[in-house]
Amino acid sequence: MDTKDTPRRRGRGTQKVTLKEVADAAGVSMMTVSNVIHERANVGNDLRALVQAKIKELGYTPNRAAQQLAGIARPHIGLIYTGVTNPFIASVIVGTMKAASRLQVDVSVELAKLDDPKALRNTMHRMEEAGIDGFLLPSPVAEFAASTFKKKALDVPAVAIAPGFPIPGMSAVRGDDRKASHELVTMLLDHGHTKIGHLAGPETQSGSIARLEGYKDALADGGIKGNPAWIVRTDFNFQEGVKAAERLLKQEPGLTAIFAANDTLAASVLAVAHNSGIAVPEKLSVVGYDDSPVAEQAWPGLTTIHQDALAMTERAVELLAAAIGRRKANPEDDADADVVFPYQMVTRGSVAKAS
Repeated sequence: MDTKDTPRRRGRGTQKVTLKEVADAAGVSMMTVSNVIHERANVGNDLRALVQAKIKELGYTPNRAAQQLAGIARPHIGLIYTGVTNPFIASVIVGTMKAASRLQVDVSVELAKLDDPKALRNTMHRMEEAGIDGFLLPSPVAEFAASTFKKKALDVPAVAIAPGFPIPGMSAVRGDDRKASHELVTMLLDHGHTKIGHLAGPETQSGSIARLEGYKDALADGGIKGNPAWIVRTDFNFQEGVKAAERLLKQEPGLTAIFAANDTLAASVLAVAHNSGIAVPEKLSVVGYDDSPVAEQAWPGLTTIHQDALAMTERAVELLAAAIGRRKANPEDDADADVVFPYQMVTRGSVAKAS
């Protein structure tokens, strides 16, 4: 009898059957096999039965699948970030690990580039195939993922960390960046500043957009006609911030205050002011956002908005773990949550009355 096309169970000591072999035998994608193994709702009954039959026929029993059959699998979440090192990402990683340990959740971490939608799709699909039950997506990865999967929703729950606005198709844990920025700039207006610059963050981050809108709102509410030359956009890193601050102060030397979209950029403004002989806060008031360690370490200390990225991340892990549990109990459950954390203005020595 010709048996070359007949799948055979492998004996002890032989190579383990792979997920791809199951997919090939069933004539489906590896994603479909993964969805069947993880009991997701997006597979029809007939196709599910076929895949389950092939799994049994080939003897495919990965450890995670065996755990799930026994009902003892721990939730497995995927954290995706851009690889950039800054205080926000450090807080996200620490917060994720703290919450995961407390909640008995497994974590896998992957990098993503924000200029390649295909690569992001491949990364997230590969992670799903490996058993990821849900994703943690810190800004700006959350915004990029929402755009990438606009036409086809993710198959598992996702929670965005610190976006500027709610993101369709996923839950979010965030601050009210627009309102907080409005309050910060209004404080500068109350100190007599009428020429206030803004070092804005990247357009790819909704938090940058929200903080820019808060800045513009405050000027308008204070009766100040904004000037496009008062705004310079840059990436959220110190060296790029230095270049942007130099450009801003060169093109608008009459500014008496600058609102930087995060504390790292505010530190860049302080460095440029120091090198240029501009006294802070006597001649130039500077404020930041986030209340990261640099805000307290800089001289003078930065007045800023406190945003607890560590606590926000822990809450995001809790939301994601709960969503995974609900989805397993009810595959049709796709409710999204929007959790807005309180903020607090922290006053230090970088602000003075306009001279």
